[in-house]
Amino acid sequence: MFGSGYARDLLRSDGSSSAGFWLCFSFLCLGVIALHAKPVPFGNEFIYLMRLGPYAPVNDWSFAHAANEHWLFNLIFSIPANLVPLEVLGWAGRALVWILCLAGLIRLGQNWKIPYWSISFAVSFWLAIGQAVVNAEWMIGTFEAKTVAYACLLFALNYIASEKLTLGSILLGLSFSFHPAVGLWAIPAVGIALLAERVAIRDVAKVAGLTLLFALPGIVPLIGEQIEAQPASYTDWQFIVIKHMPFHFDPFYFSTLGMALLGLMLIFNVIALRGTESFALRFLRSFQIAIAGFFLLGILLRALELYPLLRLMPMRLFPILTPLFFIFSAVYFLRKLDGPLRKAIALACVLVILGLLDPLDEGIGRLRELKASWVARPNDLEMSLRWIAKNTPPDSVILTSPIGKEFWYHSQRSQAVSYMYPRYDRLSEWRGRIGDLTANAPITDRASSRAEIETAFADLSAEQIEALQQKYSATYLVTTTDYSFPVAFRAETYKVYRLPQAHQ
Repeated sequence: MFGSGYARDLLRSDGSSSAGFWLCFSFLCLGVIALHAKPVPFGNEFIYLMRLGPYAPVNDWSFAHAANEHWLFNLIFSIPANLVPLEVLGWAGRALVWILCLAGLIRLGQNWKIPYWSISFAVSFWLAIGQAVVNAEWMIGTFEAKTVAYACLLFALNYIASEKLTLGSILLGLSFSFHPAVGLWAIPAVGIALLAERVAIRDVAKVAGLTLLFALPGIVPLIGEQIEAQPASYTDWQFIVIKHMPFHFDPFYFSTLGMALLGLMLIFNVIALRGTESFALRFLRSFQIAIAGFFLLGILLRALELYPLLRLMPMRLFPILTPLFFIFSAVYFLRKLDGPLRKAIALACVLVILGLLDPLDEGIGRLRELKASWVARPNDLEMSLRWIAKNTPPDSVILTSPIGKEFWYHSQRSQAVSYMYPRYDRLSEWRGRIGDLTANAPITDRASSRAEIETAFADLSAEQIEALQQKYSATYLVTTTDYSFPVAFRAETYKVYRLPQAHQ
């Protein structure tokens, strides 16, 4: 009786079973832990968490700007950052956004009136394929501003789909305030969807007003940053789009198969929801069409080589939400279809698309990455940086290869520039500093950039190092190259040198 009761809860499609919700939620929590519970910090946490509270190194050029695109996130989470270690903050932040995003995703699936087991399958499959089909976007993983923004967006969509416009508008505005690149395209997509569903103009105006009000904490700091920023050139943005982060900015870099699958999923979703009487599903269908339009806009901007406009990332939402909507819609559509032949044809189409997304290989790859992250031992570079943290003055400036996000966390010191963390308010200067540390060596593309930068830095002459030391007031050098400078620490392949200024 106990087991059959829980089975019935998982099969319910009216969303009324609290037991079904918690079973689904618990299952998905285990999935998130299995795929994303890497040590803290990991990935972007090496950069974004280091900005909070007391963690940032003193006098570091990369951290000298306010990062106003994350102003609200930095303001709120700098408070606990002053009270707990970075690792504790990271785990607590992850747990918070994982819980909120999973609850939002389950609630989103309930709009299709499908069983909890199918919501569990849809979200698990989506997690296994990496969440986005192209564009390297994700909402569940490490802890940063966009994860909070996505949690706000999921609940905003749910509340607006339920015609609870006040709460939905507030959260929609907050999605922009926490991360403008998320809210920037969600807000007009919601507006288009409401107009497409012929919502009263008075209600649309209410949504617009409240959204704008709660987006102001993100808008005002951005305006201030734009006033103070040095203008970036066309070639600066071209470099960012084509060579630095094409996986985010350049649709010509995206997988052709992935974009074709997104198109097929969109078509299927529109057909599956055709004729529905549910306002929630009509709204979500129109929202998805709107973000698909923004994705096409990104392709057009790239074709016209309008690189400065691509920095607004119009392709951000469509690749991450479409596969999720597709599985929800597939279950919904198959349940309402009449006739075994029609169901068999529709199921075959769904299975072909799902198979081409290669969830097994992608999921196994993420499990292996998780295991590797926990068993990895400190390499020579990390050992050298840890020595610097313990044995050099806090205001030291280190010359090292600008590749790698982990430098600040392990060394707790400043560096001249980081290739992994562009200064968008000083983009030309950022590129100039990269050029200084690589003797202006050409960077071919994203795939070869790391090796090219590492090689160029290692090939610098002693005279070039001394010139960099004078220009950036550096006191130590971390490199694999042999120089005549005094060696302060050696870890087989890497050496820490004291630069001449350290003796003065």
